[in-house]
Amino acid sequence: MTETTMRDAVSRFFYEMREGGRRQGNVLFALIFKELKSREGNDYRFGLYSLLVILFEPAIGVAVITTFWYLVRREEILGIHIALFVAVSYTPFGIIRRSLSSIPRALRGNQGFYAFQQVKPFDAIAAQFIIELVLTLCGGLIVMFCLWWFLDLAMNGDRIFQFLGILAMMAVAAFGLSLFLGVYGTLFPLISRVVRMMSMGLLMVCAVIHPLTELPSKVSYYLSWNPVANMEEYLRLYGLGITPDSNVTLSYPLGFTLTVLFLGFTGYYANRRKVLER
Repeated sequence: MTETTMRDAVSRFFYEMREGGRRQGNVLFALIFKELKSREGNDYRFGLYSLLVILFEPAIGVAVITTFWYLVRREEILGIHIALFVAVSYTPFGIIRRSLSSIPRALRGNQGFYAFQQVKPFDAIAAQFIIELVLTLCGGLIVMFCLWWFLDLAMNGDRIFQFLGILAMMAVAAFGLSLFLGVYGTLFPLISRVVRMMSMGLLMVCAVIHPLTELPSKVSYYLSWNPVANMEEYLRLYGLGITPDSNVTLSYPLGFTLTVLFLGFTGYYANRRKVLER
């Protein structure tokens, strides 16, 4: 009798988990569909344009930075074609940049839906993050395909799983930042304004357009305290075979990722009622 009761309890637990996951998936799908429709508004062409901007932003960014290097008469960095170097660095950086700007704003943009019991502020951040992540990665794939097709340039595929691991780490860190800034940016709007202003200079301090090894030793040392710069160096190590700076470690960005994810969830659960009241 006890065994039967335990089996029933376990079955009920997994059933509730499946049902909860299904309901959560339906909520996320509805918010994603709503976000896509809201971009369209009354003008289908405007909505399509806004999505294409996100999709092709990596290509635009790579083209602009590559053109800048060509204007200063530099075609290679450490033996790597400048276009390929920038493409490998810029797309992952776009995920981090959006986690500081557009994704946190989704928390305020979906306040009208929090009256529904199934919809939580966390769902708004998750849905926006999925949209931005998928479009940014697809844009990066388009860039890499074009470089391979037209210029015969491609990443080193020997350590592709390590490369994808660093990319996943950046995505997790971006989600933690989005959740943390979404909550506290809603409670204290000044934080959002300050972060948006600071994010304008991130391109230079995140080692996106240059490796740390080419900078003066003191500059590279101080920039190595930026966890995103560490991740960028390891992306180029696994994707392009470029040896990272001696000050760079893998444990530091991993610790940063776990910390911001913990702070994001802690901040959310501690302040979710205040966010609803706002």
